Amino acid sequence: MSRRSDRGAATIWVLAFGAVILSVAMVMTARGSAVLARHRLQHAADLTALAAAQEIGRTPQPCAAASRIAAANAAVLVSCAIRLDRSGRSGTVVLTVRRTVSLPLVGARTLTSWSRAGRMS
Repeated sequence: MSRRSDRGAATIWVLAFGAVILSVAMVMTARGSAVLARHRLQHAADLTALAAAQEIGRTPQPCAAASRIAAANAAVLVSCAIRLDRSGRSGTVVLTVRRTVSLPLVGARTLTSWSRAGRMS
């Protein structure tokens, strides 16, 4: 094999490895964005459930507080179920929130999360 046949081979290898590294970086960025969006939605669901649980026994509609907190966290309250104890002054809230996010490489996706707060019996 002569020296002329190897000419430019390093350039091809550098470009190939560069393309692989760029592809892996793009996939990792998309994955990281998806995980971050999921964590933020779970955080919003937890805050929303806590807000509703705090209003049990204070107001007749604890889910209204939950809806306000969900909206403040860029989420939509999908369902809100309240289970009161015998006194009616405490209980448990189980709710679901939803948010549509735009992720790199995959586009818009709708995420759903649920949370529970209050007296666990």
